[in-house]
Amino acid sequence: MAAGSVSALAAAVGAAALVYVGWRRWSRTHRAWLEEHVSRISQLEEQLRLQAKDFEAVISSLKSGEKDANAAPPPPLYRVVLTGGPCGGKTTALSEIKARLESLGFLVMCAPEAATLLFSNGAPFPHDENSGFAFQKNLLRLQIAIEEAFVDLASSSGRKAMILCDRGLMDGKAYMSDSQWELLLEELKLTPVMMRDHRYDAILHLVTAADGAESFYTLTNNAVRKESHEEAREMDKRTLDCWTGHEHLYIVDNSTGFDEKIRRAMERIFKLIGVPAPLAVNRKFLLERMPTAEELRKHVKTLEIFEVEQTYLAHVNENERCRIRRRQQGSNVSFQHQLWVTETKDDGTESTAMIERHLSAREYFILLKQADPLRCAVSKTLTCFTWGNFYWELNSFKGAQHVAILEVEAESRHSALAFPPMVKVIREVTEEVAYDSYLIAAHLGKEFQPLKQSPHQMQNAVRDEVIQSRMQSVLDNIEAEAARSRADAPGISRSFTTGNL
Repeated sequence: MAAGSVSALAAAVGAAALVYVGWRRWSRTHRAWLEEHVSRISQLEEQLRLQAKDFEAVISSLKSGEKDANAAPPPPLYRVVLTGGPCGGKTTALSEIKARLESLGFLVMCAPEAATLLFSNGAPFPHDENSGFAFQKNLLRLQIAIEEAFVDLASSSGRKAMILCDRGLMDGKAYMSDSQWELLLEELKLTPVMMRDHRYDAILHLVTAADGAESFYTLTNNAVRKESHEEAREMDKRTLDCWTGHEHLYIVDNSTGFDEKIRRAMERIFKLIGVPAPLAVNRKFLLERMPTAEELRKHVKTLEIFEVEQTYLAHVNENERCRIRRRQQGSNVSFQHQLWVTETKDDGTESTAMIERHLSAREYFILLKQADPLRCAVSKTLTCFTWGNFYWELNSFKGAQHVAILEVEAESRHSALAFPPMVKVIREVTEEVAYDSYLIAAHLGKEFQPLKQSPHQMQNAVRDEVIQSRMQSVLDNIEAEAARSRADAPGISRSFTTGNL
């Protein structure tokens, strides 16, 4: 009995042990399963939390987009390339377009030609295929960096802006074989569509003077230019081929005189961006007085006002006239060099062309030392605005309280004009040589003769005081002489050689 009880107890203990071992195994397995699923649930909760956060961000972005849609659009930013064969007029066109757009309130920046930067700072000319490939690769990288820097600055300015590029990315193709060009684009991960069609708003191709204006083709105004007439024509064609396919490719040939060529180039760009284009004839009118800024703003939405100082340089050739100009608006200052060249044609008639380029501050002050000792700098305030379909410039001379000249570009010398209501015109003086700044500078220079000094030998403050004290009497004398001339010889036209005042 006792033995049976022990045996039964042992069996019960064994069964209990088996149950316990089984439970332990099941418990461990189930706990691992539970832990795995709890971990999975935690991961799902974290994913849902992140998705909810992303969803909130999307909703916030959509709401922000709705607000942005109602906000004013950013100011326009244009990128235009000026290209062409050697001696096509790019430098003058860049300067003229920049000055005009600045007077219309644009921020204008000129991206310099990358090749000129490299060559003028010591980079060697390529001598074989490998050096040519290396040069074009680095030139392209430099050009992209320069342009992108200007785009970034223009975008952050908050102003309507124009970036004028002295040549564009596709120009390099004209100096390489097709296989080299394709290899270069592959290495830099670029495509012709990106570089030609998507990057620039317009391409302005100014045909080389060697094609149709051979007498104006020169190597003197570019230290790195070495092409003959034939080479220039060939390079012009190759460059044009590089840009063929752009939606706004404009070709400006030499079918007209140089000044008209530049005007046509400007017209193309201005039509594209919707601002008044320069017309064919610059006309000038003498006003009773200079209207005040308040009077102007009653009728004109946008005024751009500049302080201008023009200094004529001593010259050797009688058929040339040269001046430098300082143009300031607030803290922004630009410098220009302007050269008028008169050419006598075979039939005895004369034509005058104006060539203009930008100067650095250093170049300006170096040239200032070459000022004509018999002429004084002419200082004036230039007020620019549009009225009707015309672009107007008001010139008021420093020191002259009641003399002002109004300039406007018109279709012809005799086309009808509707004057702005805030100006009172005395008469047109377009062909009166007395109102040429060149002669005004000479009259002012005479005022310094009793002082036994050239105006450029005096300290600026003293010189400016003398100029302003004499300007009114000089202009009064000019007007008196003009009145006598009209009385003595009515109807006689007088040549006006220097264009703008």
